[in-house]
Amino acid sequence: MSEDLRVTVLSAYPFHMVDQARQLYRAGVLERMAAAVPRGRVGLPSDLVSTRLRWSAFRHLARHAVPQADRMISRELVRDFDRWAASHLGEPSVVNGLSGFATETLSRASARGITVFCDRGSWHILEQQRVLDEEADRIGAPRADFNPFMLERELREYQLAKRILVPSEPARQSFIRRGIDSGRVVKVPYGVDISAFSLPADERCPGAVVSVAAVGLRKGQHHLIQAFRMLSTRNASLTLVGPVTPGWAERLNLDQGGVRVLGAVARNRVIEELQRASVFVLASVEEGLALVIAQAMACGLPVIATEATGARELISDGVEGIVVPGTPDAQVLAEAMDSLLSDTDRARAMGVAARRKVESFGGWDRYGGQVVAAFREGRSGPA
Repeated sequence: MSEDLRVTVLSAYPFHMVDQARQLYRAGVLERMAAAVPRGRVGLPSDLVSTRLRWSAFRHLARHAVPQADRMISRELVRDFDRWAASHLGEPSVVNGLSGFATETLSRASARGITVFCDRGSWHILEQQRVLDEEADRIGAPRADFNPFMLERELREYQLAKRILVPSEPARQSFIRRGIDSGRVVKVPYGVDISAFSLPADERCPGAVVSVAAVGLRKGQHHLIQAFRMLSTRNASLTLVGPVTPGWAERLNLDQGGVRVLGAVARNRVIEELQRASVFVLASVEEGLALVIAQAMACGLPVIATEATGARELISDGVEGIVVPGTPDAQVLAEAMDSLLSDTDRARAMGVAARRKVESFGGWDRYGGQVVAAFREGRSGPA
């Protein structure tokens, strides 16, 4: 019976899973959360949170002390978290595990007759690998490193799960392309907490374009920078906020004029950059649902984003921003940027509409209602 719904959430990283656990708690259906983050960061009653703190501490130390052994250490740490989580489930009717970290847990839970879900924040891992490999080969860049161990775990979890949660339609379609029944793939777009984001008090910098994302293959900055260098708008600037993947500064010639590279910065600095800009752009090749889009909207910015970012879950094309259909295209990105940079009234109106749209989402509450409904349906629905 749906009235018996009790959900255990497990995730080695916070991502959206902490927000999910909070929403389940508010709905009165959280059994517990098993995580590798401090209880204080989760923000739930301590008796509902089991935390593997030594896991995250050791992972951080190992990554910096012995980077050459990172893959081997990661494998053992993932197994350790999974085994530990499997013994900290409580008495749930549903277990939802972040993909890649819950293979043994989902297997044990399923054997106990518990309904199991896999929560995948991006595309089907084989579709993710395919599109990123094709992009790397096309531009002559190194391919992304997909660990066979994690590939195997992800695929097994897809098999075990009665339902797979994804945040956007591009992500959902990637599973369907891989032959997974559409009824097993449930789209639940993430929420956004806009309380920390606000409209700027001062005037924006004319011509200032900002992108917040790790600089590398997946986020498509090679398309964005090419587009920026094609602009007909004079006196435009581009600011990249986020860590730079080794080798990509040279590949993208980031030392050339017009591009500010800030690297990884604190959250308050990210907000400052969003508030000073005139346009936000995200040119990802593949992504589940980029929450930074909603954050930019909360700062009153018009958004230009590729369809692969999941942008259509957040904006209507031509109203709050511009969605670039299909695969990233530098010419289309350049035309979109020129159209907003040269028409400040249109850009400003889109920014106002963006703020209004993100306010209408109701924080994470809409997500919470949808994810609870997904768990209820998944528990009672067909296999």
